[in-house]
Amino acid sequence: MTAVPDAASSAVAAPARASGRPRLPGLLSLSLLGVPLTALSLPLVVMIPEHYATVLGLPLALIGLIFTSVRVFDIVVDPLLGAAMDRTHTRWGRYRPWLVLGAPALMLAVYLLFMAKPGVGPVYLLVTLTASFLGWSVLSLAQLALASGLAAGYDERSRVYAWLQFASLLGILTVMGFPIISAKLGGTGLPPTQLMGWIIIVLTAPAVALAAWRVPETTLVTQRHIVGIKAYLAVVGRKAVFRIAAIDLLFGLGFGTASAMLVFFVTAAKGLERSAVGVVLIAQVVTAMITVPAVAWLARRLDKHFVLGISGLLAAIVSVAFIFLPDHNLPAMAVGMMGWGLSFGAFNLLPRAMMADAGDELRLESGSDQTAVLYALLISSWKLGGALAVGLAFAALALVGYKPALLGANTPQAISGLEMVFAGPSAALFLLGAWLAFTYPLTREKHAAIRLELDARDAASGGPA
Repeated sequence: MTAVPDAASSAVAAPARASGRPRLPGLLSLSLLGVPLTALSLPLVVMIPEHYATVLGLPLALIGLIFTSVRVFDIVVDPLLGAAMDRTHTRWGRYRPWLVLGAPALMLAVYLLFMAKPGVGPVYLLVTLTASFLGWSVLSLAQLALASGLAAGYDERSRVYAWLQFASLLGILTVMGFPIISAKLGGTGLPPTQLMGWIIIVLTAPAVALAAWRVPETTLVTQRHIVGIKAYLAVVGRKAVFRIAAIDLLFGLGFGTASAMLVFFVTAAKGLERSAVGVVLIAQVVTAMITVPAVAWLARRLDKHFVLGISGLLAAIVSVAFIFLPDHNLPAMAVGMMGWGLSFGAFNLLPRAMMADAGDELRLESGSDQTAVLYALLISSWKLGGALAVGLAFAALALVGYKPALLGANTPQAISGLEMVFAGPSAALFLLGAWLAFTYPLTREKHAAIRLELDARDAASGGPA
């Protein structure tokens, strides 16, 4: 791998990396940043397209083209952002400046995107959407990179990313539940899209300020950077790194394809009202929040990849079970979604903790700390899954002859086809991801040996402990 030393980094002080349990104030502060970030990610793909089509009058096909183009651009830019973060050296650290500068830019982009007035055109949507996605990427990458430095131990990283995942799920509940509560209390007088925009803006400022103030950051005394596409591909092609990204993509596609068909499955296949979709989604998220501590506990007693594999198997079984749920039965559908919730938290928590371990292996073998680049790869795999999921889901629906506009009036054959493509592809993707997880090469024992060598080398050079 091509790498070059960065002399500037030798002038930066290097606080010790936490080798034991990370301190609660920093961990809590960094976790809370996930609330506005997740609260933003859902409306960007659910509310904004519909709002710009029905309220602002942009053509639906044009909106779809803009979203796809921005997604592709975003996926390409993420690794570049990661590389830029890893190359940043200031007296405040590598990632903290990106938090502080990225927050106001994101808040401005959210304001312009969510508060748009009738008369705006496609260029306005393209610019504000691109800025919002980039701002989200900057803050998400900084959060994940900072989290990897809060703990060096195999087990403690499970705990760190469990906190982050719990806060992210809290963000989903916030974005789903606040409009309902607001309506019950008489409303705010704001349209739903503007209300969500203000919630995100109000939550972002204090969350970023708290994280920048309370979260410690490790800076290496000596640092080497990858240079060029070939070196980057060499990092991506490492066994552990590639395996984690592939697992993340497969599990994301599994949930993504089913989520794209969830409304049709709930209404047409199971005969429930559209309002039931929100209920069963909340059941899934609440279950995931409850089980996140249990996932972290299991990961500290078993290898993380083994727990992830078990979660994949469980999700595959639940996917098939959906076909056999009774019709017109909301509690049964909610129980099915709760079954998915058992795996949902693990699918987000464990790959991020595992990537921090893979970063240790990379740093030991190459002298290159590419934390932000590695997490940019994870974010890109998630975004790629989201970009592919809708297209794959609707292609599958067309293949079985299901017509979304007809809902329950589709033929019995089409309804049966809907059930099969809702459950079958997801189950297959979950099984493939589980197999990759069970055969993951970087075990607890191997990582312990890596940490011993890293800690000894860092102690000798005066770097992080």
